[in-house]
Amino acid sequence: MEEKVMHSDKSSKIRRKKNNEKKYDTFSLTMELNRPLITEEELQKQNEEKERQKKRKLNKKIFKIVIAVVIIALVSSLAWLLNAYEPQDIARENLVSSSEVKVVEGDITEFIPKDVISHTGVIIYPGARVDVKAYAPLANRLAQNGYKVFAVDMPFNMAIFSSHKADKVIEENKDIENWVIVGHSLGGTMATNALEANNKIKGIVYLASYPSGDKIKETGAEVLSIWGSKDGVINFENLIKAREDLPKDTEYVEIEGGNHSAFGDYGLQKGDTKSIIPENKQLDITVESICNFIGDKIN
Repeated sequence: MEEKVMHSDKSSKIRRKKNNEKKYDTFSLTMELNRPLITEEELQKQNEEKERQKKRKLNKKIFKIVIAVVIIALVSSLAWLLNAYEPQDIARENLVSSSEVKVVEGDITEFIPKDVISHTGVIIYPGARVDVKAYAPLANRLAQNGYKVFAVDMPFNMAIFSSHKADKVIEENKDIENWVIVGHSLGGTMATNALEANNKIKGIVYLASYPSGDKIKETGAEVLSIWGSKDGVINFENLIKAREDLPKDTEYVEIEGGNHSAFGDYGLQKGDTKSIIPENKQLDITVESICNFIGDKIN
């Protein structure tokens, strides 16, 4: 009997153990079945968050690259603008007052003829990245011929940034009756803007330059165009085409053997060719042509 009871107890324990194991296994199975559903949902959210983080990182990288490119472009442009063509020895010598001409340096450098009452003023606009004082030889020579000359300094030596600066000169010199504006290269194109906006300017002189449109015909202004045959900077095709935009009575002077740079004294400009005539000869022809132009058509 005892053996049967013991056997029965053992069997009961075994059954209970098996039942317990079965119950535990059922619970575990349920948990395992539920877990993938939760994990899949969370995994989707995690993947979406990872994608958002990737996009944010990518956008930050793109933004940094764009900023870097902009900064490099600005620094390069500023360096290019600040690397101006400076006045050379002859130009500096002409910035000193003499017995004939009084020179007053400043934002607008004045060349005033002594012992001469002048009613004609000449305004000079420089070429791109050229210090306007480099045109001192031209300005001084014109002053020696009896004209008040004003060489206008430009922001970053670019007339494009202040094309109407001639207005200030005219406003401050009301004793002058007749005005002529002289522009070299880009300065000539910008001088056109000044002339078109101010009817007190009666004439314009293009030095290796031309206007960007034909509005100048409407102003009634007198025009003189001068260039050198060995100019390596100007686009000769555009120079020829520009004749269509100028008045029919425009005067043209080609300086045989002259180049682009010798209208000022700042060295050989990049892209230009060496002139085959002395620089002072190009200056002589330029001064004579301007004086004849003023005498015949302005005064």
